[in-house]
Amino acid sequence: MKSYATLGRLALIGAIALPAAHAPASEEVFKSALRYTVQIRTTVPVPFDGDRKGTGLGAGFVVDAARGWIMTNAHVVARSPSRVEVAFHGQDFAEASKVYVDPYLDVAIIRVAAGVETKTIQAPPLDCDSMPPVGHPVGAFGHPWRLQFTGTRGIISGVTAKYHTELLQTDAPINQGNSGGPLISLESGRIVGINTAGIRGAQNTNFAVAVKYACRVLQLLQQGRDPSPPNLGLVYFKDLDNRKELKVARSYAGESGIKFLAGDIIKQVVGVDGIIENETQLLHALRGRLGNSSLRLLRGGKETVVAGNKMPMPRVMEMRGVYVSGVLFGPVTVRDASEFGAPGLMVHHVDAGTAGQSQEIAKSDLLEAVDGVPVRDVDDLYRRLSEVRAEGRRCALTFKKLAGGETLFNYTERMLPVSGLRMIGPEKQ
Repeated sequence: MKSYATLGRLALIGAIALPAAHAPASEEVFKSALRYTVQIRTTVPVPFDGDRKGTGLGAGFVVDAARGWIMTNAHVVARSPSRVEVAFHGQDFAEASKVYVDPYLDVAIIRVAAGVETKTIQAPPLDCDSMPPVGHPVGAFGHPWRLQFTGTRGIISGVTAKYHTELLQTDAPINQGNSGGPLISLESGRIVGINTAGIRGAQNTNFAVAVKYACRVLQLLQQGRDPSPPNLGLVYFKDLDNRKELKVARSYAGESGIKFLAGDIIKQVVGVDGIIENETQLLHALRGRLGNSSLRLLRGGKETVVAGNKMPMPRVMEMRGVYVSGVLFGPVTVRDASEFGAPGLMVHHVDAGTAGQSQEIAKSDLLEAVDGVPVRDVDDLYRRLSEVRAEGRRCALTFKKLAGGETLFNYTERMLPVSGLRMIGPEKQ
C-alpha cells in the first residue's frame, strides 16, 4: 500500500524570463548554477508513509531571493516532520523551514533562516510556459554521490506519465544526491525541470518534474494564494495503450462538489487552454481554481460540462499521527480506501527493536479497534492510549492486513504496552 506520488520502479535519488539573446556556453550555465544551487540536508526522526527514517542529502535552487525561498523535491525535505538545513557553495549549513510541500507533485518550497543572505543572489530564470522538445540539450546540477556542485549533460528524451505524474525524461546522468537540483536548458540557461528520479539498473533513463508545473505552485504562493491541488476523489483507468486520455474508473462521494461517473473522460478545464491528457495536467489547470470551476468531459460519448466547488487534497504539513511503542499510526492515505472498507488509521512506520516490532505489527496494517472499540481518528487513538497508560496495562489492537489467497485480508489482535506515547506533527488547530 503506497501513498503520495508513488513512482513504481523509479528510485527517488536523494521567475519568468524572456528568451536569451544568445545561447550561453555550458560553462556559463554551470557557473551560474554554482551560485543559486544549494545542498540540502534533511533528518527525519519518525517517518510517515512515503519517507524514510534518518538523514539524507539532496539539492535545491533559489527561486525567490528576496524571500529566501528555495525549490526542491518533496522527497528531499520529507513529507514527515523533519529538520532541514541548507548550504550555499562555500558556506556552512544553516537551518531552513518548510513553506509548502505538495501532496501530488514531488515539489517543495523551503525558506532559509533569516541570518542567511540571499538577496544578492540572482534567482535563475524558469521556463514556466513550455515543455522542452525531444533532443533539447540540458544539464543537470547537484551533488551526485556526495560530489558537491557537479554538472552533467544530456538531452530531453521525452515526456511520460507512466509513473503516476507527468515527468520529463532525460539521458543526463541523475544520481543519488541530484534530487531537487535544477535541470537546465543549455540553449537558454533557463531551468526546465527539477531532477527527481532514475530507473534502477537502467542506463541513462532519468526523470525530472517539469518546472512548468512547479511554476504554478510558486506563483500562487507569491500571490498569497493556496496552491493545493483539488481532491476530486477519483481513481483513473491506467493508460496502458498510451491513448493520452484521462478516464474515470472510480468516483468516491463526498470528496468533491463535482459528481463524476465511472467512464467519464475528462477533456478540459473550461477557460484554461489545452486538452487534458493525464492527471498532472488536470490538477495543474485546477490549481488556484478550487471554487466553482467547470470541466468539459465526455459522458456516454456525448460532451457535457460539470461544475462545482472542490476541496483541497490533505495538506502535507498538517498531517498528524500517534507514536506508541515504536509504531506510528496515521491517516489512511490511499485514495480507494473505501473500496475495501478501510478504517481511518494505518501503520506508517515501525521502529526496529521495539515492542511494536516484537508484536509483528507491520507498515500498512490497518488499525480497526482498541480493546474491541473502533477508532475514529488520531485524537481518539491518543486519548484511548493515554487512558490505557494511566491504568498501567496493555491494550488489544485489532488489525486488518492485505493477505491474498482464500481471503483478501487477514485479521490479527496484538497486545501492546503503551510506552513513549506522543503526537507527531503540528498541534490540532
